[in-house]
Amino acid sequence: MSRTIDNANGFTLIEVLVATCVMLIVLSGITAMGVSTIRSDSQSNTMSAATLLARAKLEELRLLPRTDADWAAGSHSETGLHADGSIGDGAYVREWVVEEDYNTNKNLSRVIVTVSWYDGEVSLTSLYW
Repeated sequence: MSRTIDNANGFTLIEVLVATCVMLIVLSGITAMGVSTIRSDSQSNTMSAATLLARAKLEELRLLPRTDADWAAGSHSETGLHADGSIGDGAYVREWVVEEDYNTNKNLSRVIVTVSWYDGEVSLTSLYW
């Protein structure tokens, strides 16, 4: 009678280590992708809020009479804005520059609104007749 040794009953230590390394590489890639997605989502939300703040100022100026102080030629600013536009200890700074008699036209004004935060800024420009 002869005896045979059956090695098919389990995994060797090398096979387990290789499978663990492959799994760790895949999981680290998925984790890095998740972190990147979260960071991009946060930046997108910040930029959207800044764009809305700039658009709100342009709309506010459109509704104000030209005699209002916000329409005076030159630079103006608001600091500490929150994403909803309230003033306090927010991260946004909104600046706008009013240029009267734009392009030698006495009835045309150009307004440039820039909203900045700790690592970026958004600028919008509009002409007013």
